Order: sequence, then C-alpha cells, then structure tokens
Amino acid sequence: MKKILLSLCVAVLACAAVSAQETATEKPRWKGVETNKFWHNWELSVGAGISHLDMNTRGGENGKVGANTGWNINGAALKWFHPIVGARVQVDLGEFMNVLADDATKFHTPYAYIHADAMLNLSNWISGYREDRLYYAIPYLSFGYSATGFSRSDLHSNSEFAAGIGLLNKFRVTEYLDVQLDLRTWVLPEDGVPAKIQGGGRFAPALVGSVGVAYRFNKRDWNIPVSEAEVDGYLNAIDGLKKDLKYANDNINTVNDKCAELEEENAKLKKTVAPAPSTVNVETVVFFGKNEYKLSAFGEAVVAKYAAAVKDTDHKVTIVGHADNSTGTKEYNEKISKKRAEAVKAFLVANGIDESRIEVKWEGASALPFADGDAEVNRCVVIK
Repeated sequence: MKKILLSLCVAVLACAAVSAQETATEKPRWKGVETNKFWHNWELSVGAGISHLDMNTRGGENGKVGANTGWNINGAALKWFHPIVGARVQVDLGEFMNVLADDATKFHTPYAYIHADAMLNLSNWISGYREDRLYYAIPYLSFGYSATGFSRSDLHSNSEFAAGIGLLNKFRVTEYLDVQLDLRTWVLPEDGVPAKIQGGGRFAPALVGSVGVAYRFNKRDWNIPVSEAEVDGYLNAIDGLKKDLKYANDNINTVNDKCAELEEENAKLKKTVAPAPSTVNVETVVFFGKNEYKLSAFGEAVVAKYAAAVKDTDHKVTIVGHADNSTGTKEYNEKISKKRAEAVKAFLVANGIDESRIEVKWEGASALPFADGDAEVNRCVVIK
C-alpha cells in the first residue's frame, strides 16, 4: 500500500509541475495549437469488461468457452495537455479465473492494478486536430503497481512494479460524452497466483478488455490561432533565412578580401593619375547579397564616399548593374541588375550628384566584372 501511495504522489507532483509551466504569460504552441490551462481538457471514465491471465491451464472446465475468463472494473482520470499528448491515472480491479482441464479445479485470483499512462492520440497526430472527429485511436504505455492473490487482511503481499501497453478506442457520442473500448495488457508477478497454475516464470501477462463511458468537462476543444499550413510556412521561411544568414557569414571573408584588393587597386590608380582641377577618375564597386537590390549599410558608406569625391567636379558618372551567372534566369538577372543600378543612382542623387551627370546601364550576367571571381562578387554595381 505504501508503494501505491508513493506512485500516486509522484503522479500528482508531475501534474503540478506541468501546470506551473502552463501558467506562464506566453503559452507555448505546438504546430499552431495553444497548450491549455491545467483544468481544461479533462476526462473522467468508468468501464467494465473481462480479464484473462495466461497461465499453465488447459482451456477450462470440460472445454467450456470462457471458463478461464474473469471480470474487470476500472475508473480513470485523463488530462490532455495537447490534442496529441495526454496522461491518465487508472485503477483496475478484478478477478482472474483459471480452471485446470484435468480435474476441473477452479482458481480465483483477485487483482488490482494502479497505473499512470502516457497517452498518444494517433488520429490527431496523423490526420491533424479536428473538433468533429468521431473516432480516436489512442495507444499508450502504462506504469504502476500490480497486486495479486491478496486477502482482506493482507492487501500488499504481492504488489510489485508493473508495466504494460494498450489501445484506447474512443467514439464521440456528444460534445461531452464518449464511448470507449479499452484493450490492454500488463505483466504481473506470478508468485501471487496458486502454485498449480503457475507456468514457472517470474511474471505472467494479463489481458483485459473493457467497455466504458468518458465524460469530458470544462473546456473541451482547443484554440487554433493559425492554421498548421501557415505555421509550416513560417517555419520554412525562418529556416530559409537561417540558411541565407549562414551562407552570408561563410562568404563575408571572401567579400572583405575582395574589397581590400579593390581598395588597394584604387590607391595604386590614384597615384598614377595626374590631378585635374575639374575631373576625377574614380571607380568603385558596391556589392549586394543574393536576390537583393537594396543598399546595405556598408554599400551606402561606399557610395557616399564616392559621391563626396566627385560632388564638386564635372565628372560624368556611369553606373553598371551586374548579376551572377550561377543563379536565376537571364530575364531575372537583367531585372535585378537594373534595380541594383537604379538604387545606386537614387543614393547618389540624394547625396548631391546632379541626375544629368549620371548614366545608368545594366548587363545582367552577360558581362561579369570579375570573370574569375566567385558568384558573390559579381552581384554588384560598378561606378565609373
């Protein structure tokens, strides 16, 4: 009995811990469905049926069908934390009947099985949650204490840990009432039954089938703020952004190295060009990310520096947009190279360069400024 009370205390503490987590300000969501409050989505059920103990018997008295069949009654409380996941505490009481075929000796073995069950709503998992579903298939695992062969004066002589599996079949009758068929099995200690019907092992499998009703109270349905398809779309989009960010981080060193080379080349060119009072020969490159045509903070800094260099001259500015040749169609590459060139032009005008001095071209991926470079460096605009 002490073991039984201990197992029930553990179950209560587990439920209390889950409740404490679910009272947080922001409720977690699984696949677009909100988890619920502690007192929502409860069920109370009662049932009755037959039980069978697979022991060393020979089919019953004179071959009568059902001679080795006993009875079972049960009661349970079930809590659903999510349309797919739930937990149940159940008490099974009954009697196994075993009859030896040779002398028709009858053996009655009373039993009790108190167990906690981890429930999985397979129907909701496979087909998605639906409030109007009429049938649910719910497999589960059970863990608890099983006691056999006890008398009124000795209620715990053969109680041991027990474990089993089962399938709960639920049929929706009304909004709050279900009819259910529960098929389950567990292993119990063999030394709690009469010696003549023992099979020589430590445990024996018990088989039980029962029919009952379940009453669902308080909040019975589930909140679905967004559809599962929308949630999947959001998750896929986030995964795509993460991959793009990783890709950009992996290649930023290459871009930085190329920028350093270009700056060094520009410095050499400046030394070879004689200073002129009214013209400036400046060429620079603005890089863009994959499928992007808006200037980054780094790109704005590059264009602003160029604008400051040519602002007070009559230098004609030629802007040529490019795209890489590893992604996109020809039409797409021409379109995005045009958008990149126009974005640079707009920034130059905003920084004091007269629009009449600017010529805009775009070449898609037909003419690569860095023919021997990676795809990343050809996603650019060259300013001459």
